[in-house]
Amino acid sequence: MIKVFTCASIIFLQFIIGVNSNEVKILYKVNDSIITNYDIVDEVNYLVSLNTNLAQLNKKQISLNAKNSLIREIIKKDEISKFYEVNYEEELKSEKINIIIKNFSEKIGFKSNQEFEDYLRIKNINIDDLKKKFIIERFWNQLIFDKYRNLVKIDKNKIENNLEELIKNNSKILSFNLSEIIFLEKNREAIEKKTQEILASIENIGFKDTAVIHSISESSKLGGEIGWINQNQISKKIFLEIKDLEIGEFSKPIIASSGIIFLKVNDKKKIDAQIDKKKEMERLLSFERDRILNEYSIIYYKEIENKAYVEKF
Repeated sequence: MIKVFTCASIIFLQFIIGVNSNEVKILYKVNDSIITNYDIVDEVNYLVSLNTNLAQLNKKQISLNAKNSLIREIIKKDEISKFYEVNYEEELKSEKINIIIKNFSEKIGFKSNQEFEDYLRIKNINIDDLKKKFIIERFWNQLIFDKYRNLVKIDKNKIENNLEELIKNNSKILSFNLSEIIFLEKNREAIEKKTQEILASIENIGFKDTAVIHSISESSKLGGEIGWINQNQISKKIFLEIKDLEIGEFSKPIIASSGIIFLKVNDKKKIDAQIDKKKEMERLLSFERDRILNEYSIIYYKEIENKAYVEKF
């Protein structure tokens, strides 16, 4: 859908991606859907409005990120349609999507839905268009859960024993505020090439903007930010990689089942290890389940992406 922009918005976005205002061009075909130059304009506006640092990137990087974001969205929506009949108009009115929007807006610093909607209106972003993006993500997550829940194996005894040991031996535990960049490549040569590309990008534009451009994780929408995680929520391997990092430093590439991960320590602190064991176990089990499902999500998306029909015009 082509939105109505203010003159200032049109001029800025046309400058960013070089759109001719008098001409609509088909740029890509993804399965049975098309992406036009004005779809790219819309997506750039959406991405830059919710990730203001993106405006500092060059127009090629912003346009490429918008294109990749639209392709991911189309591929996911097409895959969802194979399993669910989604009535998007009804979903727009659902309480679930309002809660998702509320949680998202609070996470990026807005105090209320109304404040967030006012901001979107100023930025010429239709709230229903934004909601549709989150509806797609909600059903994608549901698809991953339905498809892989029986394959999620969690060693409850191991988690409980680790928690017991941590509580017994420490009055304090480390908690990290982390950001991530995740990528997936098929062979050693491709991994090395992508690693060097990401390192060069971090050096040039910083970790946050590099995550937006290069990370395949859903956290890329927030510059890779995943928030506070306690040491008992992460594997020993990852803990050893990040425990000695100073604030602002990032890890070397860490190999995981979901791909290759860079982790940046935004902040860290020590917290009281004397916690409610029952509540902490519930939280740890939920975190581990989500972590495993996220790995399946990344792997499954790469599989269907490789099978998708994407043509450039």
